[in-house]
Amino acid sequence: MDVYKLADEVTAGLEGMEVPLRVAVMGCVVNGPGEAREADLGVASGNGKGQIFVKGEVIKTVPESKIVETLIEEAMKIAEQMEKDGVASGEPTIAVAG
Repeated sequence: MDVYKLADEVTAGLEGMEVPLRVAVMGCVVNGPGEAREADLGVASGNGKGQIFVKGEVIKTVPESKIVETLIEEAMKIAEQMEKDGVASGEPTIAVAG
């Protein structure tokens, strides 16, 4: 899986979001969630699937074709909660690691 292409697709999907959401796009399902535990949301991809995680905890595994869609759906949920909690506005940041 091309994690940089995936990161570009996620970045495009989050365009216009106004909360400082931290998203990690990782290439390793073994170490990804642990390495990116500081991220609000992320994916560790490999073997045709992606493990979606929030704060380092895997919440679901989806097929590769659903990774971007699922990440954006989860990002919207987290952003909505951040807005309710009064988190300062900002832009999402995307971190990538192979």
